[in-house]
Formats: sequence, structure tokens, C-alpha cells
Amino acid sequence: SKRQLKAAAMLVEEVERRTGVRWRVAASAEGARASVIVGLRNEVAALAGVTPPASPGPEGYSNGVNAAAARVYIAGADDRGVLFGVGHLLRSLDLRRGRVTLDAAYSITTAPETKLRGHQLGYRPKPNSYDGWDIPQWQQYIRDLIVFGTNAVELIPPRSDDDADSPHFPRPQMEMMIAMSRILDEYGLDVWVWYPAMDEDYSKPDTVEFALREWGEVFRQLPRLDAVLVPAGDPGHTPAPILMPFLEKQSANLKKYHPNATMWLAPQGFDQK
Repeated sequence: SKRQLKAAAMLVEEVERRTGVRWRVAASAEGARASVIVGLRNEVAALAGVTPPASPGPEGYSNGVNAAAARVYIAGADDRGVLFGVGHLLRSLDLRRGRVTLDAAYSITTAPETKLRGHQLGYRPKPNSYDGWDIPQWQQYIRDLIVFGTNAVELIPPRSDDDADSPHFPRPQMEMMIAMSRILDEYGLDVWVWYPAMDEDYSKPDTVEFALREWGEVFRQLPRLDAVLVPAGDPGHTPAPILMPFLEKQSANLKKYHPNATMWLAPQGFDQK
């Protein structure tokens, strides 16, 4: 699949960055003195010359070595398993200038304990560095998170509880948000958006219509969007009886552009009632 090829490319490029050694990507191990076999478990077995153990769950992998054939294998349970298996191998290789080595006893079969493993990456003035990053920095940072098992990233829309601009921005916020969504989709990671409901009064139809248009335009432009998280406070001040019907409308708005996406509400700010 495209995402398995992306995982293989990440392995090749990250090894080359640290060693200067460029591995050739091929569909066969024939003629190679040594090889790394990357793919789903049922595909890897024939090329690796061994049958890898089954992963204990989704997004898992079984990595190991067939020393007799000089073949390392990464056997993913699924596309994400392949990706995270590549990440574990990168953490395990001894990478030096002009040389790549691996312990012949290298072996691991594992799967994540938790389903959602995410970070908020807010391209906005509030953090100390993110507002100065351009697309190559985000690409590398997302790769670094993948290597340690991250499977979701939460973005922030252009209008939030922050300044609308930064002297360090290399690109407009919406342009960068689109680019980050595209990068995450290429690797197969979930895309979340933290979307505060900050308008003054959602009991007014005009306010609701404005918000539906504004949020909908953000939803429409994102190449991938899996979930939206709306905080009921910090920021936000709308009581539940008004906020819930508003979010029902926004959920329908979201599904117009991303039919399988989900809407989540953080009750921060709600009182007992």
C-alpha cells in the first residue's frame, strides 16, 4: 500500500541522514548481500525465510532477524503496524557514518496498550517554537513522534484563543493546517482538531449560521479529519443546553465533508447542573 511504501521510505531516508548509506528499495531480495523485508506479516514470511510470530493486536508488529539469510524483517499487523515496526527498528539500529549494524538476536513482537496516542501540535504564537516551523520541520517532527508510537495529532484552527498572527509564521495558519493534515494522512495517522466554541451567544440563529460557515470552511479544506474536540471551557462559556444542540449541527456539518469523523465534547467548565 502507499502507506507501507511511505514507511519504507522513512526507514531509508532516516538511515541515510545518519549514516550517508542509501539503501535501495526493491520488490525482491534476490542478489542482495543483506536485506530488510518490510510489509504485512503474511507477505513478509516468504521473503524473510521465516514465519514471524503474530502480533498480539492492531497496530502491532513482529520484528526479527533471519541471520542465516542475512535478512531483517518488519512484519506489521496492518499498515500502522508496519509504520511502528519501522520506528522500532530505527531505535534499535546502531547507526554510524558509513555503517549500519544490528544485533543478530534482535527480536520483538508487540502491540500498543492504548488505542489513542496523540499530541497537540499547535501552529500558533502560544508555544515557544511551533509558530516558526515550516513544512519540513513538521514532517520531521511527525516522523520523530511516529518512531515512538504516536498515532494521532491534534491541530488548532486559525481562530482560537490566541493571536491571529505571529512574526515568525512562514505561512498563513490555514495553509499550514492543510499541509499538516496532508502529511499525517500520508503516514496514516489520525487527524484531530481542537475547536473552541468562542462566539458570544449560540442561542442566536445568526451566530450559529456564522459558526457553521466558518467551521465548515475549515472542515472542507482539510485533506483528512477524523475527530473534532470542543472544549466547554478554557475557552468557551456556553451552557450545556445551548452548546449541545449547536454541536449537533456542527457534527452534521463535519460529516458533510468527512463522513466518518466524530465530534467530541470536553466538559471542562461545566458545573454540576
